[in-house]
Amino acid sequence: FPAPPPQPQELPAAFPPAASSRSAPPAVPAPSDFPEPEAPSVPPPPPPAPPPELEGRTPSGGSGAEGGFEAEAAEGTLVQFPAEVNRPSVLEQLSDASGYTLIHWAVDAKKFDSQDKQHVSPQFDVRFPGHEVQTFQLVIYPTVVNDGRRGAGFKKAKGRGRIVLKCQSSELPPSFPHASFRLSIGKGAQRQPVRGPVAHDFCEQRCGGLPKRKEEWDFKSGVDTSRTVTITMELAPTATRTLGAAEAH
Repeated sequence: FPAPPPQPQELPAAFPPAASSRSAPPAVPAPSDFPEPEAPSVPPPPPPAPPPELEGRTPSGGSGAEGGFEAEAAEGTLVQFPAEVNRPSVLEQLSDASGYTLIHWAVDAKKFDSQDKQHVSPQFDVRFPGHEVQTFQLVIYPTVVNDGRRGAGFKKAKGRGRIVLKCQSSELPPSFPHASFRLSIGKGAQRQPVRGPVAHDFCEQRCGGLPKRKEEWDFKSGVDTSRTVTITMELAPTATRTLGAAEAH
C-alpha cells in the first residue's frame, strides 16, 4: 500500500492574515467635526459727527453785529443771521372809540436809494364814531429834482420827499366828518419833531398832506439801527378830538 499524502501544516499564529487587495473607503467626518464658519470682519461705522455748537449768539444792539443775530460755530465759521430778525413790524395800528388812529409804518432804508417814484404803505381801516369803516393808506413821494426820465426818483432826490394820507374807499358819505392829522418820522434818537395837525376834508379831496413849506422830509436822517425809517401818523375827526391848532395849507 502507498503512503498517505502529507497533511497541510498550519501557519504560525505570529503571521497576520493576508490583507485584502480592495482598500476600505475613507471615513467621512461627522457634521460636528466641521468648524463653525467665521463671520467676515467688517469694521464698525464711524460715529456721527456732532452738530456744530453755536457760541456767542447775541441779539441786535448787544455785543453781536448790528442789525441782526450772529453766532460762531465750533469750527470757527461765522454764521450771519438776517437783519430782518429784529426789524419792527411793517405797520402797527392803535385806535380808540373816539376815532383816534395812530399808525407806525416801518420803511426799509434801501427804498430811499432806489429809482422808485413812490412807496405805498399797507392799507389800514379807520372808524369814526357813527360812520362805516373807511380804508386809508400812506404814500411817500420823492422830491422832483428835474423833469428828466430819472429826475423824480428817491435816489436823485437824495432820500428827500413828502408824505400823503390817502383815502382808498370807493365812496365816502357826504356826512363823513372833516379830519385832522399830523406826521413825524424816525424814532428814538432819530425822532424828528411832529408837523401838523392839518385839517382836511376827504370827501372833497381824497389825498391830504402838509403845507408846501413843511411837506419835505429828509428820510435818510430818520434811519435807525434796524435800517428802517418809522413814519408816524395820527388821525382823528376834528369834531371829537383835537390834535392841536390846525395849520393852513
